[in-house]
Amino acid sequence: MRISQRGLYALQALTVLAQHPGVVVKIKDIAAEENLPEKFLEAILLDLKRARIVISLRGVNGGYQLKRLPKEISLGEVIRRIDGPLAPFEDAESQRLR
Repeated sequence: MRISQRGLYALQALTVLAQHPGVVVKIKDIAAEENLPEKFLEAILLDLKRARIVISLRGVNGGYQLKRLPKEISLGEVIRRIDGPLAPFEDAESQRLR
């Protein structure tokens, strides 16, 4: 199984949010802390918001925070939302032969 760069960025962003429980974190702060591109991060966080993993606040003091406790968010849930269904990298026939 491979995780896309988008999936890795999502996990990095969620790690930052988990380190700041109950605090609204700006996209630029997440991007700076993890050295991620802001525009790409915006799209990822929007997907995570649609998945009800994060919430956003608008305005000058706006940003993102986790909607649930970190222990209630699984890696599989995040990767499925960002990259689609999880599947082995190789085809099923080659997996069976091992």
